[in-house]
Amino acid sequence: MSSSRAVRSSLIEVREAWATARASVVSGEVVRRTADGELFVDHPRNALGPLPARTLIEDVQEGATVLLAFDQGNPALPIILGILYDRARAQSRTLHLKASRILLEAQDELLMRCGEAAFEARKDGKVQVKGRDVVSRAVRTNKVRGATVLIN
Repeated sequence: MSSSRAVRSSLIEVREAWATARASVVSGEVVRRTADGELFVDHPRNALGPLPARTLIEDVQEGATVLLAFDQGNPALPIILGILYDRARAQSRTLHLKASRILLEAQDELLMRCGEAAFEARKDGKVQVKGRDVVSRAVRTNKVRGATVLIN
């Protein structure tokens, strides 16, 4: 292909990308996520290669299918509007978290419940573990400490 044809072809692709960006939102994919959280996206009509993207949602992982809009219609400025799923979640579902550290933080109260069991931590420092049967096991030492320890 001659040089002028290649340039014309590239210009047509860029014009199509601009038209797509101005006319609608598109679905795309997060193709890269850097260690500091910068996201790069691509979509089928993109002639520019992976593009750095801003996002409305915090927890976006590499490989996620996302809905993209473009700032001021500029195809080089994608904004992730949300994550796209193939179907709605079923009623019973599992939340799987895997990380080197997980922080759950609540302003006033943290409560976890499952059937008759509950764990409650309050702002004033009070922690309650409730259950029909509560078992505490340790391979080594199992310590109970406090200014006062009441048993029964």
